Amino acid sequence: MGLPKPIADWARKVDQAEREWGRVAVDGWARTATFAQPLRWGEAEAAVLERDYPPLPGSIVTRLVGIVGWAVVALLAVPVFGAAVAGFVLVAIGVDRDGVSDWFSLAAFAFGIAVVGVLTFLSMWWRTRRRSLMVLVYNAVTALASAAAIAVLATANASTEGSWLPVLTITAAVLAAVSLVLGLFSKPEGRNKSRKPPRRGPRSADKRARALKARKRLLEILIHRRLVDLDEADRIRLDEMPLGYWSELDGVPDRERRRILEMRHVGWRDFT
Repeated sequence: MGLPKPIADWARKVDQAEREWGRVAVDGWARTATFAQPLRWGEAEAAVLERDYPPLPGSIVTRLVGIVGWAVVALLAVPVFGAAVAGFVLVAIGVDRDGVSDWFSLAAFAFGIAVVGVLTFLSMWWRTRRRSLMVLVYNAVTALASAAAIAVLATANASTEGSWLPVLTITAAVLAAVSLVLGLFSKPEGRNKSRKPPRRGPRSADKRARALKARKRLLEILIHRRLVDLDEADRIRLDEMPLGYWSELDGVPDRERRRILEMRHVGWRDFT
């Protein structure tokens, strides 16, 4: 089943615009440039990085979409990660006000979200058996806020008859405390999961995007000029290598070159 026609048409136009950008920005020099034989990948990539390129087609739109996306994520993350704190605040306000059942209903909803959040992190821990600082902080805040809400309810002698608030609050407190203890006694996230090669090339995200597009177009031209002989799988691997790391392919045996290409996403060495 293909994409809806409007989306497919838009994707086709973007692809055509990027190809035209490549012809204007890269082809002018790449089709006539002299490259060492056998090709030195580091020199070829350096030729890309030393040039400045015009903005990518649709770069402003892409940037706006990215900003909107991060804003949506933030709007969703704040109530989820702060659910237990919001629940405690609602309990603290509600015990001294009229319409206490309405306040407690909102608090119960907040603690329900907190329970779901803790269960989600517990399932992640069950799969990895590793802790992360974000999860530890979340569980500590949830446990403290839930315990504080329980203390407020106990000292205020507020009626919670028919409400899920006590059950959800206690559940959030217990689960968060258990999850926190499990995390503290687990191993921290290992380097194998978080290791990435140090960043090379431009620092600006926009300039990096242009350089990656230009490098991809250069690779197509090198293949077209028959300066390199690559199958489709290796072409994709080279295109996916981190920016600035083509030079690692120079002066190494074929076996090491193969390992570098196959380990391109996480690094093929212990970067220090």
